[in-house]
Amino acid sequence: MAREPEMALYRTCTVVSDTTFKKDGERTFTEAFVDAVAEAEGVAPLDLPPLYESVDFDAITQLMQRYSDHSDGELLLGLLIDKWNIFVSYDGRIRICDASEETEPEPIFEGERHSPRSQ
Repeated sequence: MAREPEMALYRTCTVVSDTTFKKDGERTFTEAFVDAVAEAEGVAPLDLPPLYESVDFDAITQLMQRYSDHSDGELLLGLLIDKWNIFVSYDGRIRICDASEETEPEPIFEGERHSPRSQ
């Protein structure tokens, strides 16, 4: 039996913020995302410029909802805002890395495996 191909996804930037969004938790995805960016910036969330100009939070939330409820595959989104590489996983993990501080390649999330979905 042929082995299903895996997509290797690595980062070469320094992690500055990690958080997890839980769909049944106290914070919305948008709040968790904004909190993570504020942590990376070292400021209060209200001191950030409006992120909605760069990020469609409703679209990301809907996409994550669809994958977490109806998919056996995995979803990983990558965004670039200023110097931040932002990774969002279908399971609610949000990792922000400083793209100006390079590191040796490492998996975006520890234990991460991404396999293309079969059609």
